[in-house]
Amino acid sequence: MTRNPDRVAPTDTLHEVDRKMRDLLVGFLPVCGEHDELHGIIALTDLQRDVGGADPADVTAARFAADPPVTVGVNDPADQLSQLMTRHRVWLLPVLDGRRLVGVIHYPGHVPPGHRMGTGQPTHGRTIARWWHPTAGHRR
Repeated sequence: MTRNPDRVAPTDTLHEVDRKMRDLLVGFLPVCGEHDELHGIIALTDLQRDVGGADPADVTAARFAADPPVTVGVNDPADQLSQLMTRHRVWLLPVLDGRRLVGVIHYPGHVPPGHRMGTGQPTHGRTIARWWHPTAGHRR
């Protein structure tokens, strides 16, 4: 999972979004407001859509920010992530704390339920927050 992922603002123009996607070599970016609240996801394919004769320098990310089909909360169980992503056919899964974006999970390929997803930590019985921070809740 990527903490504090790159994002664009709803007021960023399509030119700015395009430049950021090319610089980062990504096909999707979260669109977040002033307090990191998730407004949606904008895809590279959105940048190729017809803007109705408008100048792309004047069209903002808010116009094409699509609600993600599925999100997870930091306290959701981590052992169902692979099945959830497969069922919804997504490979970018926003992680929210309330409405605030705190991370994204990238689909790593087929990972059976309960197996490790890129952290070296088993996911079974853990919440997203505990899986993401394996020492969360433990005192030293």
